[in-house]
Amino acid sequence: MSTENRDDLIQAKRQLNNVLRECHEKEVFNFALFQHNPSAITVVDKDGKVVKSNLARRHAHDPLPELGHTLFSGESECDVIMKSELKKVLAQNTVREVSDVRAGGHIYAFTLAPFAHGVIVIRQDITEHKRAEAQLVQAQKLAALGTLVSGVAHEVSNPNNVMLLGLKTLRRVVDDLLPVLDAHREQAGDFEVGIGPYSEFREELPEMVDSCYRAAERINRLVTDLKGYARKDEGEAHVPFDINTVVQSAADLMGSTIRKATHNFILDCADDLPPVHGAARRIEQVIINLLSNACQALPRQDGHITVSTAYNRAAKEVHVRVQDDGVGIPPEALSQITDPFFTTKHDTGGTGLGLSISRQIADNHGGALVFSSAGGRGALVTLTLPATSHEEPHA
Repeated sequence: MSTENRDDLIQAKRQLNNVLRECHEKEVFNFALFQHNPSAITVVDKDGKVVKSNLARRHAHDPLPELGHTLFSGESECDVIMKSELKKVLAQNTVREVSDVRAGGHIYAFTLAPFAHGVIVIRQDITEHKRAEAQLVQAQKLAALGTLVSGVAHEVSNPNNVMLLGLKTLRRVVDDLLPVLDAHREQAGDFEVGIGPYSEFREELPEMVDSCYRAAERINRLVTDLKGYARKDEGEAHVPFDINTVVQSAADLMGSTIRKATHNFILDCADDLPPVHGAARRIEQVIINLLSNACQALPRQDGHITVSTAYNRAAKEVHVRVQDDGVGIPPEALSQITDPFFTTKHDTGGTGLGLSISRQIADNHGGALVFSSAGGRGALVTLTLPATSHEEPHA
């Protein structure tokens, strides 16, 4: 072999080695990209049987598809849908995307891409994305509801203020008129006043006016609470406030719900509690949520709900306790009860966000939410908040 031919051969070998090295590097890169892709990727042949799969399923604690077995061979809704989609990809040789496929409590999106020897199936778990979308929609609904509630409260407030003013005047008129009517009865005897003899309604008349006035005052308080609760939270300042006032406001707002749930509601607020520091409306939101859960836990109206406040001198904490004797919290759920989207009330439309948000509010105030349920019978929830001062409340 001539020197020139030998040099050409050496050069060709070098080029071949370079090509092989580049191919190997690309193969290693593609393999790493395939194996460590966060989406679950499965390659199937033209019969729909598994050729290979990456590790994403294993990281999600999902069993890997068995090699040589048909990928979508089950009778579940997911398998039935995807079996049909796989056939379409093989028949039409086009990429197909399928979203919102539910399986095992998760929501998936699939991309099926054909290639020379079969189909690449890419599965993405979009459960959290869908829940986040639903949460955003719910937040938008609540914002719209807040605006609606505020408007309705304003419309109720105007005529109610007219009633308050008129009833206040009527109460003074009745006070001045009763002595005149009493004197007339003594001189002319008993007389009719439209609803019966004056003597029968003489003592009831002032109470009637007072009852109407108290009812109008209650409407006024509820309207004020609704306006405040519906107001958007735009970074409400943290200031000292009285927890008993907040608890009473929450109980007033929930009054109708509580009365429908139980005939046995007890509100026991301790005297001379030290103030707590924070956003009163946010804490009110927590108490409303706890009261709502307690009402929903009672199967009958003879159940009990007790709300109490107290001061823990040793820990310098103010406590709000909401206790019911309803269905209780399953032992296995206690550790997850404040996890986002965890709920034991799927059948009644529970979102699993109320207690999660309540816990976050408590945390942001330097406090905590503590849950207990003895033997799954009844529940006690304690909201703890640090007192603003280390001074002891007055005895």
